[in-house]
Amino acid sequence: MLRLLNHQCTKSTKLSFVLLLRTLCVFVVMTALGCKEETSSFSLPEFDGRKAYAEVEALVQFSPRDAGTSSGWKAAKHIFQRLESFGVEADLDEFVDRTPKGEKTMINVIGMVPGKKKEWIILGSHFDTMPGIENFQGANDSGSSTGVLLEMARMFGESKQVPEIGILFAFFDGEEGIAGYIPGDGLHGSRHMAKQLLETGDHKKIRAMILLDMVGDKDLKFTIPYNSSQELVKETLNAAHQLGYRDRFTLTRSIITDDHVPFLEIGIPAIDLIDFKFGSEPGLNDHWHTEADHLQNISAESLEITGQITLQIVSNLMNGKYTP
Repeated sequence: MLRLLNHQCTKSTKLSFVLLLRTLCVFVVMTALGCKEETSSFSLPEFDGRKAYAEVEALVQFSPRDAGTSSGWKAAKHIFQRLESFGVEADLDEFVDRTPKGEKTMINVIGMVPGKKKEWIILGSHFDTMPGIENFQGANDSGSSTGVLLEMARMFGESKQVPEIGILFAFFDGEEGIAGYIPGDGLHGSRHMAKQLLETGDHKKIRAMILLDMVGDKDLKFTIPYNSSQELVKETLNAAHQLGYRDRFTLTRSIITDDHVPFLEIGIPAIDLIDFKFGSEPGLNDHWHTEADHLQNISAESLEITGQITLQIVSNLMNGKYTP
């Protein structure tokens, strides 16, 4: 064990060693305090949509946040610093990947909240913006999901409780495809993380992957894609029903290429919580990838609803109400 922990980490093994070390540290602390696994249900304070909105406001100051650019790097550094300010252990995972426009250096930001069990739930969002759009803030795509995750990270970081299952806050770079998502285009950050987990065998420790994307629309209506794990679809609808938000969800037969896909491909249960009708009127998507994707077209209320639902899913997972 000592030889393993003292070994020089490569990019592909870095995440594995970090997860192992954090889990080991939690075990040692719990043993020292005489803690037992039989504890009360994990709980958190109410999600604050206003704080999530403030996180989006801060993030869009770095717009455009295109992958492989200096502003993209600044956005990643900002997310990293926010996680650290909440007391969440954070890591900047830099990597190089090939795109239709050549190789680019990208960076994922990972926040870690270790749990009592050697299992993890990934909560994901991308933070990069679609290139080539004039005056583009990307407040909804991808600011909204990033703001929600940062508010949840604050809640977990400032809580004095240790969750039953560890939480990985994954902020992906390079989600946006620039050539129609041909092989090697888009999903760069999520593919990089999934590859790391598979190579180290840590994919077996992931209980679920919950992706948030485009969750700030004032007329919030989630359109869960067909390529989501059916077990997690059921759990999501159950969580929505518990909170009185079932009417905000519809199921679609459409396949959506998003950051949950690389995790599905390596056998991790994953779901995409996305509102893919972001427009000037209900049912339209005419704000997507246009300069109309700005702060005035998202709401704190929608961010709060998203946060509440996501936390309810996590709570059900924590308390053993769901087994994939």
